[in-house]
Amino acid sequence: MADVPLIIQPDAEELEAAEVLVEGSVGGRPYRFLLDTGAANTRIALDAYTVGFASLERSQTSGVFRQGSDDLISLPVVQVGPMTRRNVTVARAPAEAEHVANLIGMDVLKYFRLDFDFSEGRLTVDPSDDPRGGLTWHALTMDNKSHPYVEVQFGHKQASAVWDSGSSLTVVDATFINQHRVFFRKAGESTGTDSTGQEGAASLYIMSSAVIGDLTFPPHRVAAVDLAGVNATLELRMDLILGFSTLRHADWLLDFPNRRWAFSRMRGLQ
Repeated sequence: MADVPLIIQPDAEELEAAEVLVEGSVGGRPYRFLLDTGAANTRIALDAYTVGFASLERSQTSGVFRQGSDDLISLPVVQVGPMTRRNVTVARAPAEAEHVANLIGMDVLKYFRLDFDFSEGRLTVDPSDDPRGGLTWHALTMDNKSHPYVEVQFGHKQASAVWDSGSSLTVVDATFINQHRVFFRKAGESTGTDSTGQEGAASLYIMSSAVIGDLTFPPHRVAAVDLAGVNATLELRMDLILGFSTLRHADWLLDFPNRRWAFSRMRGLQ
């Protein structure tokens, strides 16, 4: 069991939003990564080191605002704290890509059990089964790209959500909002950046209280985006992308190898 510091970088415009970053290395060289459970593959920028790796093939990428493509390259070793993967095939962003972060994706994270303590800024890797006592485990659904899904309950309506530490603000499919207006109240407009680096406009809403597992999460701001394009590339449809603005209200234990999750600390939620 080992701890990795989480670097919580607040969003300049959205008070509840933030990026979750970690320090790591590639081939022994230091890199800062977005910790991204919503990304199937680790991605790294084109730089003086990574330019030396030959492209194995091109890979299509899907963001909420557009699709793109990256080169796939094989790196000798990628490491974040005790999480080490050797001979990893990762995506390398093209030279023209802007606003694209290095990120650690599920191709690395899926082999570990991770305790996200957002309040203390700490990620514990492979903690004990019951780190704080009295855990209630829930099934964790994972698709063929290892995206982790949890269920969100709005009254009698159940929604499917990707648990995405790489998203600073929770995103809700615009169609889902239009079909269930009673749970959402308009709250303005904003501009966001997706995983391809593309900026786009999004309407903001106050999402009503919702139940995840056995806890009720308070109302908070979310962004409405048409997720039809992204969903077309996924095995399982998602109605929401649970980002930091939602995840921060509790601490979570995600046991990826055993496909289960639990709240490791409640922090005042009922």
